[in-house]
Amino acid sequence: KILKIQTMNRIAVATLALLSAASSYAPQSLSRSRMAFVLRAGIDGGGLNLDEGKASVLDTVVSKPDAPAARSCGGTVMVSGLLKSKERTDQTTFDFLKENPLFEWSKVIAYCNDATFAKKRLTSRSARYSGLLDLLEFKEAASPDAVPSPDDLAGVTSLVAYGVTADEVKEIASNAAAAGVKNLVALMENPTDAKAVKAAADSLGKASGVSFTLVTVPKIVDGTEGTSAYRVGDALASGALSGAPDMPRDEALRLMTECLALDAACGKSLSFETVAANDAAADYLKDLRGKGYGRSQEVEKMISGGVAEYEAALGERKAEEEAVAKETEVKKEKISKSREQEIKELMAKGKREYLEMMEKRVETEALEILKREWREKYFARNTSLPEEEYVAENMERGKKEAIRMIKMLKGEKIDEDEEEEHWMDREEREEAEAAANEPDPEPVAAAGGDKAE
Repeated sequence: KILKIQTMNRIAVATLALLSAASSYAPQSLSRSRMAFVLRAGIDGGGLNLDEGKASVLDTVVSKPDAPAARSCGGTVMVSGLLKSKERTDQTTFDFLKENPLFEWSKVIAYCNDATFAKKRLTSRSARYSGLLDLLEFKEAASPDAVPSPDDLAGVTSLVAYGVTADEVKEIASNAAAAGVKNLVALMENPTDAKAVKAAADSLGKASGVSFTLVTVPKIVDGTEGTSAYRVGDALASGALSGAPDMPRDEALRLMTECLALDAACGKSLSFETVAANDAAADYLKDLRGKGYGRSQEVEKMISGGVAEYEAALGERKAEEEAVAKETEVKKEKISKSREQEIKELMAKGKREYLEMMEKRVETEALEILKREWREKYFARNTSLPEEEYVAENMERGKKEAIRMIKMLKGEKIDEDEEEEHWMDREEREEAEAAANEPDPEPVAAAGGDKAE
């Protein structure tokens, strides 16, 4: 027992050492929020369906993750529309821009109303340890809440505009084209007018030389990423998102920065809508994360129509299952009908065999009754017929008496005409009936020709 305990302790110590060594090789750029997201993503998803012995629908549409196709993003990036609130730091967007391996920034500019206030919000220990402060610069707006001018955008290769209106998108697109900005992502929160969304998309489409992405999301509330599922659609078709559930802020910021990184989002107007946990998109996202997809790979699959492909596969699987169920039902019906016919045939056969058996029994009992009756009559000298002739002559009556006896043994009700009658009584009755049916004799004529009176 002592040796077993010592061995188990050594195994536990070795396991802890391996875990510690593995954690030391984890990417240093992986923030706490991202690690929490990975843990929340879970490992559930597709896999072999042990009940049916075939792959799940998710496994038919979700393969192993591939490297995402990246948009050409490098040089200088500017972020506008943030660093206005005293309730939060707004550092999340800058952390996403720093930690995403698809980006190669030499400079990150925070466009703000007050540079002093913005520095206090972003100058943190985590920003210093991650290397964000080495890239970070600040630029004040010419007036409060103003959009970046062409002069502000000088030297900027990529622009992220958060929380803009349709009119601001129009101005930003014009200034970005004038300044030579290559990539532009504009996020509109909770648009209530489909015409405004279309106007914003048209303005971005007219910006010459700018690879744009228009992102629309529902109302943004405080919350971390990875806590709610979402769908990706066409912002022009979706229009207003006033009725959609709220979206966590960190999730909206993550989707915005991923659109800047992905080539799949170039030149598109995308709507990201929060969905319930029982939505097909939630199952699809869960399977992506369970198969090891990163956020860039996940968003790329969502933009590329992965959910629609999954729903189409679900429809095909459902149609197959319905066809199989229908075929099984037809087979069951055929089997049921064949069994019903078989039961009917068996019941008819049983009835036929029972009647044959009862007929033989009645004949046997009738034969015994008539033989006994013949012996009584023969020794009483009331008949001179041989036994065979007597039996053949009275067989019908013997069968009736046999049926009556069988009913008595079974406890069944006996009809009045089946009541037992002794053979002697029956003979007297028959003789009386025969005498009554005989015609009266004719009168004899008297001598002398007179008729007798």
